Amino acid sequence: MKRLDWIISQPDPAEFVGQLAPQELFYWMRDIGKEDAYILLEYANAEQMRALIDIDAWSKNDLLLPRWLEWLDLAVAVDVETAQRFLNAQEDETFLWIFTDGVEVLPADTDLDFIPDDKALFHTPDAMYVITTPRGHPLEERFPQLLGLMWAADMRRARTLLQQVQFELKSANEEEMIRFRNVRLMELGFEPPIDALEVYSFEPPVAARNEVRAHLLETTPRHTGLGAVLSHQSFDPVLKGVTPPDLLRAAISGLPIGDRLRVGDGLAYLANKVFMADVGDLSRVEDLPEYTRRAAGFTNLGLMYLSDEDEETATQVLMRKSIEFCFRVGYSLVFSLVRRVRALTRRSGFSLGFQIFGAPIDDIVEGLLLKRPLFPESLDAETSFEFRPFVTTADLALVETWLEQGETVLTWFEDSFGFKPEALEKLEGISDDTRRRIRLDTLLRTGLANALVHDRFAFEPLGREDLASFARMAFTKDGKAGKALLSLLEASKGSSDAVNRFIEKAVDGLTDTLAGIVPADIETHYASDIFLISGDPAAH
Repeated sequence: MKRLDWIISQPDPAEFVGQLAPQELFYWMRDIGKEDAYILLEYANAEQMRALIDIDAWSKNDLLLPRWLEWLDLAVAVDVETAQRFLNAQEDETFLWIFTDGVEVLPADTDLDFIPDDKALFHTPDAMYVITTPRGHPLEERFPQLLGLMWAADMRRARTLLQQVQFELKSANEEEMIRFRNVRLMELGFEPPIDALEVYSFEPPVAARNEVRAHLLETTPRHTGLGAVLSHQSFDPVLKGVTPPDLLRAAISGLPIGDRLRVGDGLAYLANKVFMADVGDLSRVEDLPEYTRRAAGFTNLGLMYLSDEDEETATQVLMRKSIEFCFRVGYSLVFSLVRRVRALTRRSGFSLGFQIFGAPIDDIVEGLLLKRPLFPESLDAETSFEFRPFVTTADLALVETWLEQGETVLTWFEDSFGFKPEALEKLEGISDDTRRRIRLDTLLRTGLANALVHDRFAFEPLGREDLASFARMAFTKDGKAGKALLSLLEASKGSSDAVNRFIEKAVDGLTDTLAGIVPADIETHYASDIFLISGDPAAH
């Protein structure tokens, strides 16, 4: 109720509600709860009232009469005037649909004795028409109220509509109703899915930045007062339920009020377009905040890149380029990483079911190969397995750093050991579960163990005796790396810091697991996380 009280406490609640994009009003009412927020309908305009029906009362191409009646009841609960405005906001095709769905409109001089008993009968308020419906029809109990409101709202229109109904084909009217609704939805950004996909068009980032910066040089930047705090009226409702990214919020707060409203409407339109491109079904409108976050994230990322992360420059960008342009630049920056990941997975055996890097690189690969690339939250917190939108250039840089490390280590494996993922499928003596859990660090440790025990670097699975021999040769009695292991590590070092960090981390895993354990006591299942173990480790 605090949010509703906040709206009502505004100096001019009618002006506040009237400036909301239609979908924003719907989200506010849904989140507050229609049973309380219905009073906002008093301030809604005709466009907003039509949009409430377009968004909430349809299932794909079907208008749901119970949903439509629910909104009528909410308007009636405000007052009769609001209910009349609600009816006046509905298009003629909606009423024609209602009065051709099992309803029959007859002239006033119809002989009532010929109307079957299984039909309910109603007279219009001016007694010009007789309405019949089958018993049990959803409108049977509602027609007296509905007819009364229609005549009170606009008697001439009501008469004309009922006259049309007598000659209207239901199928033709439904087609018109769907077509008009689709046009209205497109104006809000709810474009047909095939058209909405255009939002993901590739926008070459470097060329885009050069174009923007050239335009900025043509004018003298003005001071925009970016320290101002952005009010709820100017921005927050556009991202209902979503925390706006910092640069995007600051850039919008620096705009003149007219541009601020334009950009806010553009962001709402963009979120709806992204939703339709990825979901394409308004019956899932409750998922829209997720796609609003995605739209805001890519937009913020694109804006950071175009403005070199400067708030005043970002404001200037928003004055000259559309919010969708910034979104496409942000998406294109991430899509460049997708191309890079696809090349990496072709080399690493991802299509064969292998994930050879381990966390977080495999998490990055998974996130970037989703239908729409996302950032793995495991880079924010190791315990998280979720994904979120890319938001900042720091997100981009972090992912690029890890990908570069993966590429470098894989290249080292290919050059040094002739690694090919197809060879992993041909490894003998290991279980299928072990095969699918192979990592590059597992292969390195297995190769080191074979080099010490059998004097050859090979990815051959180890048995219990191999593990015991390796532990005796690799570690001193006090659990430290022995000379043989240190010499082997020195010889294995690569020419890059990334490779050397990888080797050090892999050996740390060895030391943590085996150092200090009596070699004869080592169990294969205990070591199966760090080596390739022959057979089924769990059975040993």
